Amino acid sequence: MASQPPAKTILVVEDEPDMSIFLSNLLSANGFCPICATSKEDGLKKAKDACPDLIIMNAMLPGESGIRFYQILRTSDHLCHIPVIMLSTLDSSTFYRCPGAKRSLTGRPIPEAEAYLQKPPEAEELLGIVNRLCMGKC
Repeated sequence: MASQPPAKTILVVEDEPDMSIFLSNLLSANGFCPICATSKEDGLKKAKDACPDLIIMNAMLPGESGIRFYQILRTSDHLCHIPVIMLSTLDSSTFYRCPGAKRSLTGRPIPEAEAYLQKPPEAEELLGIVNRLCMGKC
């Protein structure tokens, strides 16, 4: 009998408690192992410690923290390979016009997230994207 592969770890970086609970419950109920963080600092620590298979993040964390968190992820040699799903009340074209959303502090271009969904996300759509991004990852 073949053993089941370990559950994919997904880091959820969300400062809104209701959304964090929704995402965590949805992921758990569908066989994923969610880890929750409520701030840029906590998210970075947990990303470094857990090296998750995927990150779902609030693009609009308080202040400029969402943009800064994404910049750090995409410019870190240890974290840049992790796919990211951004969630925001803003549509993607508005978010990507924000200063810093597409350029690092050094001016280096930053790629867009693998997926961008407006809040609140539809459960089926989000799970489809999560499954697609986690497929084939060891």
